[in-house]
Amino acid sequence: MALARWLMLGMLLLGCLVGIGSAVAVTGPVVIEKPGTYELTKDILGSKEPVCIEIRCDDVVLDGKGHLIRGVDAANSAGILVHGSGPVSNVVIRNIRTQDYFYGIYFWGVHNGRIDGVTASDNYFGLAFNPASDSTVSDSRFTSNSYGVVLTGSTRNQLTGCRITGNAIAGISIYGSTANTIANNLFQNKKNVFFVNGATPGNRWSVERRDGPNIVGGRIIGGNCWLDPAGGGVSAGGEQKDGLLTTPYRLNDENVDYLPLAAHPEGASPGPTDTPTPGETAKPDRTPTPGETPTPKVTRTATDSGIGSRPFIAIRSIPGTIQAEDYDLGGPGRGYFTPAPVSNTVYRNGTIAIRKNDVDGGYYLTGTRFREWLRYTVDVRQTGDYQVTARVSSLRGGQWFKIIDECHPQNRVTVWVPATGKDTFRTTRPVRLHLEEGVHTLKVFSYGSQDMDSFTFS
Repeated sequence: MALARWLMLGMLLLGCLVGIGSAVAVTGPVVIEKPGTYELTKDILGSKEPVCIEIRCDDVVLDGKGHLIRGVDAANSAGILVHGSGPVSNVVIRNIRTQDYFYGIYFWGVHNGRIDGVTASDNYFGLAFNPASDSTVSDSRFTSNSYGVVLTGSTRNQLTGCRITGNAIAGISIYGSTANTIANNLFQNKKNVFFVNGATPGNRWSVERRDGPNIVGGRIIGGNCWLDPAGGGVSAGGEQKDGLLTTPYRLNDENVDYLPLAAHPEGASPGPTDTPTPGETAKPDRTPTPGETPTPKVTRTATDSGIGSRPFIAIRSIPGTIQAEDYDLGGPGRGYFTPAPVSNTVYRNGTIAIRKNDVDGGYYLTGTRFREWLRYTVDVRQTGDYQVTARVSSLRGGQWFKIIDECHPQNRVTVWVPATGKDTFRTTRPVRLHLEEGVHTLKVFSYGSQDMDSFTFS
């Protein structure tokens, strides 16, 4: 009897110890008012709550586990809001994606916070500090927002290793903020830096040079890479040494990048942005389709687009037809993403499901589902409005996907997929997409479930 009591006591004690420090699961909109570790266990989609996840206390870790928080574009809404009755400190946000909010992530009165490995896209503000101090943002992506990052009244923060690309109004907007360090980031926007009301106190745009690799694969870390949407800009040319430009980049009198990065560093060792992942190369015995001339070498590199993908065999021209199975090289997270990876060896190796079309010939993507996306590098021969159609198949109607010009993210269209029946392809109704002349990256983002054969731009 005594032994049984001791065993029971031991089990209870073990249960208490296991419970200590375990993460709290987050499955929907929540207000966090107690310190601890919280983990998002699934996507939160289409929430109409003004704030999806609100953190009001110190010492909180929110780990998104790669999940998506998507809102409904409501005014003044926030995917993640951190604030309290006074300053909030020691809050960590990591591995999470926010989309379709006014504020993707909003730090309001935060001290000593950390943001790592997040992606904020299609928001009005991707990330807003208003104000924040002594906080760090690293290894994150802010893309296709109106403003990528906004610093208001914020000091001594660090922004490093981030890709701030394709934001419609500005990559980073700064108002009354000083002594921040903004280095080793890739900026590729129509307007990379916007100083509200003109002048602003000084910030640090480069660090003491040290061994890399840097954000674009160079050997030395220094300042930032500065590009325009077409891949030109300050970092695309000019004299360089060790992958750093020899001429400082002056944003204004008090803000100077003394060690800007060369977008195409000489002697750079191939890194993840320049080399397709294993299994993502074209098969050597692949035969070009009639009329297609393979390009032995593409002069445009992955760093031009700022996303790390590269054309498959050759850059496709618009007007023209793009085969859906010819998505970019670069591997998961660069050339494509799928929530249901497979081991594919049909047509090309990778984790996207491809099937041979025994009826119409060629190949097609099969089982494309919600959240799957693919990138295509294209060469637009002339600026204009293009009629876009797609050859698709679906067992049921109401499916749809978006085509987004990542160089000009305000240019996007929605393509609705009709119910066609099994293994029967039809052409969608035409929609109009404006494209500027030059090399672009188009992103096809699926919001339904369908098979996709091709996309035609005429």
